[in-house]
Amino acid sequence: MATKTLSQLHRLVFRKRVNNAWEVFTIEPQDLGQDSYITFNIAPRKQTRSSAVGTTETPIAGTFDALSASVEFLADNWKIIGEALGKWNQATYNGAAATAGNVILGGADDLCAGGGYYSVIAQGICDDGSTSDVEFTRCIPSVDDDVALGGSDTATVALALNPIIYNASEHASDGYPAYTARMGDNSTTENQRLNPTTGEYTAVQG
Repeated sequence: MATKTLSQLHRLVFRKRVNNAWEVFTIEPQDLGQDSYITFNIAPRKQTRSSAVGTTETPIAGTFDALSASVEFLADNWKIIGEALGKWNQATYNGAAATAGNVILGGADDLCAGGGYYSVIAQGICDDGSTSDVEFTRCIPSVDDDVALGGSDTATVALALNPIIYNASEHASDGYPAYTARMGDNSTTENQRLNPTTGEYTAVQG
């Protein structure tokens, strides 16, 4: 299994396809903090071949034995975590701060915000295009149930992205890219950068 950790995060972009356009939610640098990082694990499915020189294993293209990704960041703003989950409720009490809110899990109301999945893109802190981008095209985020508050350690939350493996028969017409994950440039013919407002990649000018 290939395990990679990215600690130099500039921004996380969550995009959901609605009516042929992207609805976008971003987690900006000031909310990620310096200690945030994303970890992903990719293990391709392999086939075994026997030959006169011994047994070899080779990856089977487009298949996975395991695919996972998670983001670790500070648990000091539940609004951000709730928005990433699609489960944030606007605070209604008087004098609420801009960051106020809560996350309700379970209960009588269905707070899944319509369900569905997100395309999640991690942008590198030093890149002026998309060379250091990492994208998981279909994710259903969830919070790790091991959340510790107080004590000597800084309170952190692991946001599991739960990426879905691309299946052409199910996903070919859903409006998301026709692959499971991408590391690096969105285009190999021109330098592009993700617009965090529209959720679209556009050419870098100049």
